[in-house]
Amino acid sequence: MVFANYTDFRAKVVTLLDGDDIADSGISTTTIDLLIAMGESRVYTGDDATTGLRATSMEAALSQPVVSNAAAMPADFLQLKEAYFSGERPIEIVGLDRLRTFEGESLGPVGNGVARYAAQAGDTLRFWPQSGGTLLGTYYKRPAAMAGVAVWADNVTVTRYPACFIYAALAEAAPFIGDDARVPMWEGKYRSWVNSAIHTEKMRVWNASPLRIRAR
Repeated sequence: MVFANYTDFRAKVVTLLDGDDIADSGISTTTIDLLIAMGESRVYTGDDATTGLRATSMEAALSQPVVSNAAAMPADFLQLKEAYFSGERPIEIVGLDRLRTFEGESLGPVGNGVARYAAQAGDTLRFWPQSGGTLLGTYYKRPAAMAGVAVWADNVTVTRYPACFIYAALAEAAPFIGDDARVPMWEGKYRSWVNSAIHTEKMRVWNASPLRIRAR
């Protein structure tokens, strides 16, 4: 399933909706763009029944300054994969209530020590023991909206798992066009493709190593 660009992707979605091209469709370009964007958002954020897609193509390096024991999360932040300070072991992520307990049990200010724990507080990560410097690691970022990417090949996640985005758009569109009969089918297809993509991402690492022959 290959698309030349976003316009081609949009036309294919409309074809699946009404069996015709976008020029003769009753759906405006503005509306179909909104429905595609809604589906795209669902792929990344997930919902109550299906978790959001996390692919290696969505990984980005984390490098955030720690100010007053807090590191701001990037604007495109979806999920933290790992966090650490240079030369130190990975930080354990805990709930904010547990971090507050650690802070309450400490005997006075800890100062700029080595953080062992972190918790989300709003759009920041806070640490215990209190720390400064630069937080390093890896996080899953939300890719740029496919409609705004000029070079389609830059949509690595979309080109790797195009069916997820196709069926997400169809699932969003079906209630809008009053085609309730196809909602269960498109919802089921969407969830099946996303779950398959999540499984594939896990297997890319764990099952990618070659078989080893044990010496006797």
